[in-house]
Amino acid sequence: MFNIDRRYIDAPQFEETLQSKIIMIRSKNRNNPTLPRAEHFGISDEEFEEYIDRKQDLLEWQKDMKRRGPLWLVIIFCIPPVLMTWKSPNDTLLFWLSFVAGTVPCLLLWLLYKLIARQREKRLYDERAERYIEALQQWADKQQ
Repeated sequence: MFNIDRRYIDAPQFEETLQSKIIMIRSKNRNNPTLPRAEHFGISDEEFEEYIDRKQDLLEWQKDMKRRGPLWLVIIFCIPPVLMTWKSPNDTLLFWLSFVAGTVPCLLLWLLYKLIARQREKRLYDERAERYIEALQQWADKQQ
């Protein structure tokens, strides 16, 4: 009855992550002598693999917070006005004060998220691994 092009529906959605890019570069070009090696940057392969896993976890957490965080902030923001309107529907001053009461926890949660994200980034950061990642990406760009 309907002629639907299913290529868009059935196509797998693969999102290329930093970790998958790095693994692909290293695995495809393992025998290439010009490929930068982790040892040249003062980090072992095991340390680098562990670092890239933790970095990808952090990036996924940040992406998840960007996607779901605003929803929680909106819910928290809307609770006081809804409760105040339900309790006293004709009091406009109380209604506007409830917006302020909804804004304060939202700002505090947003600041808390920023502080946690900054602390996690600082704790994770490794100069040697970051230089190696940059070198791998630059090398891959030159090869294309």
